Order: sequence, then C-alpha cells, then structure tokens
Amino acid sequence: MQWGFDAAKFVCSVVSAMKNSSPPVEAVDCYLLSNKQYIFLVHAIKSLELGSIHARYCYPMTHVRYGLNSLKAQHIIFPVRVISDYGAVYSDMSAIDWIIEKGLAHPRADVDGVMSNGAMAACMLRELDLSAAPSVYVDCDSKEYANRRVDAIISLEETVSHEVYSSRIRHCLPVIDVSDSDDIIRSATYQVQRLI
Repeated sequence: MQWGFDAAKFVCSVVSAMKNSSPPVEAVDCYLLSNKQYIFLVHAIKSLELGSIHARYCYPMTHVRYGLNSLKAQHIIFPVRVISDYGAVYSDMSAIDWIIEKGLAHPRADVDGVMSNGAMAACMLRELDLSAAPSVYVDCDSKEYANRRVDAIISLEETVSHEVYSSRIRHCLPVIDVSDSDDIIRSATYQVQRLI
C-alpha cells in the first residue's frame, strides 16, 4: 500500500514528541498550606498569620497539574494530549478542559500522558476514572514533578474565589469558606473531614 507521506518519519516524529512531553502546568498566585493530614490552597492570607500557623507553606506561586486515576494500572495519569473520536486534537490545558466537559461522552478518545512514576502512557479515556473530578497535584517549582495532592481550597471571607482560581481548579476541588478570625487550618481540616 502506498501512502502520500513517509510513515516511518511520521511515527518517529510522534514518538519523539511523546518523549519530550510533560504535563501542562497552571501557575496559581496563592499559598500552599499543609498540615499532617491535608494540603490546601489559600489566597490573600497575611504573612503575619502564616507565622502563627503550624503548617508548611510555599509562596508566591503554586504550580498545579491535573491527574486522573487509571483503572488498569495503579497510577495517576497526567494528560498531555487527547485525540477525540473524530480526530480533533487537544493539548495542554485544553486537553484537561475537554476531558472535564466532554470526557464521559467520548470513552473511545485516545489519551497520551505521563504516569505518576514518570513513564509515558497511552490509553483510551474509558480506562481512566471519570467518575470523579481530576485530582489536583501541586508543587512550588514548575520544573519539579507535582507530587502533593491538594484536598481543598480555603476561601477567606474577603476573597472571591472565582477571581483568584480558574473554573478548572474550582471544578476539581471543594471550596471551604473560613472566617478570617478562625484558626484557618483547624477550621478547614474539620470541614474537609466532614466532606469525606
């Protein structure tokens, strides 16, 4: 059979592109707070308050990646590219958005991504757990592989969460409203435990 292009060259370019792929990163201007049990994102907290909180944190930028549980392997897959049933290609954050919005309707879509162990993965969308929103993983450095899973967003009284966080993050994480006068970590931990 004759094709109008060099098939070997095409396959090599696809494999090369996959080797150099990394999951998309979203930079968020917020603090990353963690205690023994949970990790939270919080915006507009005063540095003085952080000194009194017995938790680890990083600032000024938190880098976010989105992962989905694989139903076949015991790994999280961070999508890099999605090819729909009809051949449309979505990459970077548009791949995550497409999975959130249309993933359940297109189980035969192909997903290229990176597994939590760093290996490349290719699967169909039906092999990923779409019954839950994508998990949010964070790190303080965009070059580091995000390995900390976020449990919730803490929204302080004066913070308007839709102005700070993208709709993508708000879809994936519960937003916990906390009074600025409360013990922030204790109050947020209690509310997350009630959600579980």
